[in-house]
Amino acid sequence: MSDDVQAEIQRLIEPNLRKRLFVAFSYPVAPVAEIVPYIPEHLRYMMEYEDQVFLSGPFINEGQLVGEGMTVLYAATKEDAAKFMDNEPFIRRGLRRYEIKLWELREGTLTVKTRLSESGFELG
Repeated sequence: MSDDVQAEIQRLIEPNLRKRLFVAFSYPVAPVAEIVPYIPEHLRYMMEYEDQVFLSGPFINEGQLVGEGMTVLYAATKEDAAKFMDNEPFIRRGLRRYEIKLWELREGTLTVKTRLSESGFELG
């Protein structure tokens, strides 16, 4: 790569947010019937430790209750992110597996509109 191209890349990403987060991709390894009874426990875990989660949710396939998911974590290290995932009920029970990748948030748009009187919000 030429010095000019390298310099232009640096110039273009300089103003980017460049927030580093860990992304855990999770995959079912057990039949749906074995996973479903533990969905409430999973949801309680995610709600209890929500302060460690930037974003989380399943990938949607219509008509499929259990599939792949993604959790973006606030964690200082990959080991901290793995600890969070290792304690997640599906993972702890051997019903899902995961892989973690370091991700750098650079660009995008996020608009949040809140209606405090209704405890509601819209993402745009």
